[in-house]
Amino acid sequence: MSELGRAVAFFERCDDPVLLHELLGVVARRTKRFVAQAMAEGGEDAIPAPAEPPAEASPARERDARRLVERTKDFAELQTLARAIGRRTETLEIAASAEFPAGARIEVPKRVAFPPPDDWVAGTVTTTGTMLRVQLDSGKSWEGPPSLARPAGMSL
Repeated sequence: MSELGRAVAFFERCDDPVLLHELLGVVARRTKRFVAQAMAEGGEDAIPAPAEPPAEASPARERDARRLVERTKDFAELQTLARAIGRRTETLEIAASAEFPAGARIEVPKRVAFPPPDDWVAGTVTTTGTMLRVQLDSGKSWEGPPSLARPAGMSL
């Protein structure tokens, strides 16, 4: 089984939104470099299409899947990994948003980051979806993924 197929299988089953968001950040930084290099070498036509989705495979271990995202030198494979991570992230965020309907009292980290910082603030959900919009008690607005939110009063 291919390393790519095993990594994709891991991401398709991953239930850790913090890990997935962290890796999306890694993918974004690496993609910028790959695109800049391709554009320098031949313009838009030099940017490869994503690799073919791999055949179903048994999932890789987390560290192996992470390593492939961080080290692959094949931009087409990185795009395939990005799609798997992005689809799973969207699925988890949609599921998380169901817990926070408009009007719900929640706590969110003051700053959107993965992993989330320890500084939490309270507010009320104004818009739900793959991104929450929250009117904070301070009067400011907050927008971020539902996976960062928790019901008000659930301090860790």
